[in-house]
Amino acid sequence: MKKSARRAPHKIVTAGVLCPSAFEYEALKDLAPQAHAAILLSGMGKVRSAWGVQELKRKHPALKHILLAGFAGGLKGLKIGDLIEPRTLIEQDYCAEPFEKFPNRIRLAGPRLVRGSKDAVLLTQDRFLKENPYAADGSAMSHARLACDMEAYAVAWTAQKIGLGCSVLKLISDEADSTADHDFLKACIQLRPRLQSILTEAIASLKRR
Repeated sequence: MKKSARRAPHKIVTAGVLCPSAFEYEALKDLAPQAHAAILLSGMGKVRSAWGVQELKRKHPALKHILLAGFAGGLKGLKIGDLIEPRTLIEQDYCAEPFEKFPNRIRLAGPRLVRGSKDAVLLTQDRFLKENPYAADGSAMSHARLACDMEAYAVAWTAQKIGLGCSVLKLISDEADSTADHDFLKACIQLRPRLQSILTEAIASLKRR
């Protein structure tokens, strides 16, 4: 009788990496499995990223933590290439006053995952900014560093609802101005090695918790 081949031990996945765009996913897709983390390309925007959190949990029941990794636009106090690990996430473009208070906010807790990351307030909205409407409003006056994306608030909100921890790591890819789309694509290429090293360090930090 032939001996049956030994199966590799099943790895229990407790960390999930969510990538909104194909640019981020292509940069990171080979790193997460090597670190025994799951990775998913959700698509951009709040609805798709909220689905992504639930899909990672469905596929990996032992999941404990979601890590949103990728790029964000800088609005104040940040330059291209800066790494932010925001604590305050704001759902900026959803307003249902007088029925709900605007804006909605989530505060993330826990130690930082990557050395040298900066705190910032991250505004989540449903469009790619090519101008900065927050340069002189209350948000800019209240916070030293301000950035924007299209997913973070939805990811954190969904993670909280289903009992998962959440961290957000974003490299600033543009300054939300008239050249934002060009700068974003350029940053996706130039910052790819940095994004990879950031994810490696972040997953290692999660394992030590």
